[in-house]
Amino acid sequence: MRRSGPPLLTLLLLGGCAGYAADYWRPKNSLIADQLPRYGITAEQSRCVGERLTSNLSVWQLRQLADIARRLVPGAGSPSLTPRDLSYVAGLVQDPKVGPEVAATLEACGAGASAAPAAAQQPPPAATPGAGAPPPQPLRWIDLGAAETGQRIAVDISTVAGTPEKREGWFRLSNPGASAPSADAYRLRVDCAAKTITPTAARKYGEDGKVLQQEDYTAAWQAPLPIEAGTVMEIAWKRLCE
Repeated sequence: MRRSGPPLLTLLLLGGCAGYAADYWRPKNSLIADQLPRYGITAEQSRCVGERLTSNLSVWQLRQLADIARRLVPGAGSPSLTPRDLSYVAGLVQDPKVGPEVAATLEACGAGASAAPAAAQQPPPAATPGAGAPPPQPLRWIDLGAAETGQRIAVDISTVAGTPEKREGWFRLSNPGASAPSADAYRLRVDCAAKTITPTAARKYGEDGKVLQQEDYTAAWQAPLPIEAGTVMEIAWKRLCE
């Protein structure tokens, strides 16, 4: 689904046209340069990435990329961010040109998936008979924005999966005025066409980011819920489906 006008997420991030106007008074590369080292991109690679992105993306496209890249942080106890993470969040930008351009730029500058650090490329160790499943991916929480009530919603992008019609992932909420997200999280199935959200499981996290308990909902509890305007559920639907 395509829509005209600036995306909701970036409007929530900066909160006004004055902030955007200032972008045009600064070098374009300054919009994204500060984020590149956070994603494990070396100084030499950063020069290449910055030059290509500023040549091929507009100021507004760079602002969208910088805003969403800034909000992604590693989970508790997880390794640092990687170029692959930058490529992933670029794909969440609503402007459809940004994701492919960032992926192509990282590859051309030697920072793509094929050039990721060896530790990041190594496959998980083979399972030992009787051993548990391999550990899950590190959490990658990214804030999607706030509803009219002040409640915020975040998604662990390492868990988002599905088809163009339906998406599913783990979400956490922050109450208005709270300094940290709730310890509770919910796995939600988003039906883009029907505009409904179905809860499929619940978790509780500890302060270290580890899952303390999880409950998978039975089929009887998995009832699609209509998405109401102005709620965090509408924000989740828009970010995953539009």
